[in-house]
Amino acid sequence: MMPSSNDGEHIPSNGGVNLHNGSHDTDIHDWMKSADGKFVSLENDSRSMKDKMETLQSTSERMEEFIKTHLPIINLAAATSNSLGGGPTTAAVLTGEPEAKDGVAVKKKKKKKKKKGGNNNSSQSRGGLREGSHTDAVMGLSWNNIHAQVLASGSADGTVKLWDVTQTTSDGKGGGNYVRPSTTLTHHTDKVQSLAWHPSEGTLLATGGYDRKICLVDARSAAAVAGNAKQDNVKKAKLLADCEAIAWDPHNPQYLTAASEDGVVQCWDVRKFGQEPVWSMVAHEYGGVSDICYNQNVPGMLITCSIDKTVALWDTTQNNTNSSSPTPSPQPCGSKEMNVGKLHSLSCYPSAPWILACGGSGNELAIWDMESEDAIQKRFASRVNGGESAGVPARSDGQEEPDFEAVMALGDSAATDKALEVMNKSKKKKGKKKGKAHKKK
Repeated sequence: MMPSSNDGEHIPSNGGVNLHNGSHDTDIHDWMKSADGKFVSLENDSRSMKDKMETLQSTSERMEEFIKTHLPIINLAAATSNSLGGGPTTAAVLTGEPEAKDGVAVKKKKKKKKKKGGNNNSSQSRGGLREGSHTDAVMGLSWNNIHAQVLASGSADGTVKLWDVTQTTSDGKGGGNYVRPSTTLTHHTDKVQSLAWHPSEGTLLATGGYDRKICLVDARSAAAVAGNAKQDNVKKAKLLADCEAIAWDPHNPQYLTAASEDGVVQCWDVRKFGQEPVWSMVAHEYGGVSDICYNQNVPGMLITCSIDKTVALWDTTQNNTNSSSPTPSPQPCGSKEMNVGKLHSLSCYPSAPWILACGGSGNELAIWDMESEDAIQKRFASRVNGGESAGVPARSDGQEEPDFEAVMALGDSAATDKALEVMNKSKKKKGKKKGKAHKKK
């Protein structure tokens, strides 16, 4: 017996859909046609996407081949452009010649690994620097007045290096010859800001650093070469602030002057180095002293500059005469604002007594002609002709300075004391000669 609904209506046995109904057959047929159309459309879209992917892959392969083929030319052009614009000229050597198709990427990865764990003396471990180079910024340079081929450099890596620019070494890799340092001194414990060779003793070097020390080193000393700061051959004087500049008095070469960032300028007699300074003064109260220099044509004229944008003149001679003895406190002779911003450097013109140049943060240089300054002329003019002659004092014993490398090779443990003793004798003989010449007049 067939089931029926509550209202007596007949229910088909196929679950409620009357397949014999013509309208339902039409609906199903239309739906299937629509589904077939959608499947066909999706299949076409899939083929289109596949074609596009193949096109992109082909384009990518062509681009990759183009880059591998033309990369050396591109790097060489970039290196040439840097060279013409003052930039480095080694880019073509480092990246312009890959050994294989993937040689560029492999080369760079190997270099990075060497930087992390390589030898400190390797040229590759420091980005292509030569063996013996400074590992940080070079902050000061000084040419030797006696040994003209010798250059001293001070660096933020805490070392001082001595270079004989006439001695070259081959790198053994086809890169040509280069100059290696003759000596590396490590007597400072912080950045080396300033250094200056003695004007007449060719092996005495003064250095100043951010470890708040002024050091007097003899290049002949084996202790100094070995970096043994505890030996007497490296003499030190303490500062209350970081050293900014040092200078020898060219008319009194036994006096070494240093300026620090707290504005204090001090002078030592190097024959008694390490003891109390001969004189000390506050040259600039605001901004500290950034640089100092002596006028080699005018005895007793000391010049300082500062972040306060001014240049100051000082008289270091006794009773404002031509005497060569420093006073307990230099006499101020006036100051001038140079209008080129904060001052960082100054220099006296070596061929004329009254020309002074300075530079600062204003991206400009200022030149001061002091000949028209009445106060300066009144104090210093009589010293130009009557004072000591400008230039490097000659040795008074008539002997020639020995070769720099030969002197360093001696390794004299008392080199500093001997050099100071020679300097004292030279000073005495020079004074006697002046007395005789004066009597003849």
